Amino acid sequence: MGVVQIVEVILNGMVLMCIVASYFVLAGFSASFSSGGGFGNNYYSPFEGTELEQVRRLDQQYSVLRAPLIYGGVAVSLGLGVLTMGILLQGAKSLTKLPGKWLLVEAAFSLLAAVGYCVGLGIYLHVALQINATDTCKTRERLYARKGLTWMNCQLAGTDGAAATFACLLVVMYGVSVVLALRSYREQKHYRDGREQPRNYSDAPQYVWSGTL
Repeated sequence: MGVVQIVEVILNGMVLMCIVASYFVLAGFSASFSSGGGFGNNYYSPFEGTELEQVRRLDQQYSVLRAPLIYGGVAVSLGLGVLTMGILLQGAKSLTKLPGKWLLVEAAFSLLAAVGYCVGLGIYLHVALQINATDTCKTRERLYARKGLTWMNCQLAGTDGAAATFACLLVVMYGVSVVLALRSYREQKHYRDGREQPRNYSDAPQYVWSGTL
């Protein structure tokens, strides 16, 4: 079960990196340039004059539209990654030493995480597609296309697709964790019931039983 939780932590990190990368990649070519003076002007820009100002304005508007996606995505992936790591460290004990309630807590957490990622993934993709359908995105796409920058379009970005893929894998892994936690709880209960069963057959002290073996 620990191996599954390690994979979950790694996948949460991958989702986090994809979401952050998506935000900066889609921020626009002009995001590297400062509005006046400074280090940013050392970069080459295919845009000039009023066209450059228009692209900057559209890039800023598009980045504002996508801001909730990065803030929400970072909060979910980072939060669940840290919680999963905490549960992994707390549960790093032998099955016989773990409290039964803790295994139920692990199962409940994994179930909520799986449901949360399902809901979050649906919201993320829905909002991303809505943003890509706005006039801001379409106008921005046309301006970039004039300079041959056809990769800056209003289709779902590859980084968004990668984040969605890792999120789907997380849903599966958290589902596996639910099954493993419940199975471990059942095995632990069976083990403890098996140890207590001989005591129910006789009231003799334990040393009597040990002496007859």
